[in-house]
Amino acid sequence: MSSTLDRLRRLHSLRRQRNRPELTYEPIDEDGAPLAYRPSARQGALAELVPGEEVATDAGTCYVVTHAYALEEARGYMPLGAVLQLPPAALAPFHPEFALGEESDFHHAAFVDTETTGIGAGASVYAFMVGVGTFETVPPAEPQADQAGPGPRAQHPTHFVVRQYFMRHPGEEAALLSAVATQVAGMRLAVTFNGRTFDLPLLRARYQQNRQLIMPNLRAASLFEEDRPHLDLLLPARRLWRRRLQSCRLINLEQMILGLQRTEDDVPGFLIPQLYVDYMRSGEAGEMRRVFYHNREDIVSMVALAHRLIQAYATPEQAQESAALEAEDWLSLGICFEKRGEGTDAEQIYRRALDEVSEERARGDVFARLGALLKRQGRWEEAAALWQQWLTSVDGADITPFIELSKYCEWQTGDLEQAEMWAAWGLHTLKTLAPY
Repeated sequence: MSSTLDRLRRLHSLRRQRNRPELTYEPIDEDGAPLAYRPSARQGALAELVPGEEVATDAGTCYVVTHAYALEEARGYMPLGAVLQLPPAALAPFHPEFALGEESDFHHAAFVDTETTGIGAGASVYAFMVGVGTFETVPPAEPQADQAGPGPRAQHPTHFVVRQYFMRHPGEEAALLSAVATQVAGMRLAVTFNGRTFDLPLLRARYQQNRQLIMPNLRAASLFEEDRPHLDLLLPARRLWRRRLQSCRLINLEQMILGLQRTEDDVPGFLIPQLYVDYMRSGEAGEMRRVFYHNREDIVSMVALAHRLIQAYATPEQAQESAALEAEDWLSLGICFEKRGEGTDAEQIYRRALDEVSEERARGDVFARLGALLKRQGRWEEAAALWQQWLTSVDGADITPFIELSKYCEWQTGDLEQAEMWAAWGLHTLKTLAPY
């Protein structure tokens, strides 16, 4: 028996020595330096620190916290209600897997974010908090939208309402899932950030696990099924901003794209599973108050991010009105339009990129893309003029314009002397390059 205990102790000590898992979120300051984590000084019962209400369902009770934001409230340079003027379907040609073709507005969209006990969708991973944000009409006498259930959803909503469904212990999971199903019933579109990979697969697994307990409400949760319209903001954000930003995590997009800075109430995402375990053991809700803040900020920021993305992807004209695009972003956007087969729009965006981009390598990429586009369209004279502009405006080791001009002179104009000259210049440039 003693040898068995010794083995267990050794294994436990090895477990403590394992490397810390990769961070999924780390708060940073204005200079990009990590902020030190500070435990909450406020402690107490959940109802005292995070006012909400207990909601009864057919499967039991859970805790719900509700916040309402007036549509005039600014978030990321624009009022929250601005996104209601933009169609989610604008992203459909770029991401057909989202099934957004018939989604004309966000009036019936549910912005969803989960906080979980771990990573993945295994049987032991719970979504202990599910936040759902919807556009609703809130009576003037109830500015904080005290009702725990969904309010009226009119064509002219007054608020963006975030409800956070929380299970105080695992026995409340079925009630939480039942309440969330009631909340999203009738909604046509789910909006998430990395939800295709994480949030929605986990929710589907948890509904399947609890199907016997919540059978009456199971069909109401069909919004989370794979074949339903789902806008995952991470994918279009990566395509648009990854050339400029080191990270496309939501916290980084908040700071770099939306101009937002979270308060010290926020908590690093990698700590959240352990904070929930600590809460269940002690009943002290000081840290859970910060988890509620973290989840709520994620959801509200998704509204502003959706506005920025749709404004950029809708048309080149709308993109030029967006303050979210900087030099390298225009190249990324042009590539998206070109892959979609929109040559005219891609050309317009590439030419805007030439006006904006100053870094030589990026300018070379723009010239290469635009030149290849003109070449495919048979606009040889314009392509040749562009390749010569490339040579005179970008210093570097790229011999592509020499090659293209040589082929143009040989195959299109029949000027073999000029073709030989461009080829010779290309070889000369190649020979002068520093050896690797």
